[in-house]
Amino acid sequence: MRLTATQRQVIREAGLRHFGIEPLLFGSRLNDSQRGGDIDLYIPGDWPAEEAVPRRMRFCLELRQRLGEQKIDVVVGGRPPSSIQSHAEQTGEPV
Repeated sequence: MRLTATQRQVIREAGLRHFGIEPLLFGSRLNDSQRGGDIDLYIPGDWPAEEAVPRRMRFCLELRQRLGEQKIDVVVGGRPPSSIQSHAEQTGEPV
């Protein structure tokens, strides 16, 4: 996992604060042999859009304030799950 201990702590704290759950990291940052890439995060659950959107916005704002300018993609779970949600759920690892 190519995140620093500080990045992991910030992401975990923000996920717990805004969603009550620890986000999962998926994508290229899981592969230690790669370089670069954005931080892909998945928030598991069955979130209705009217709840997910404002929570996601506050979560992303906090990450930007605490981690600085970085490319971070956040996928929030819902029903029915999209292909990216299914992929993230199957391959993601807790931050």
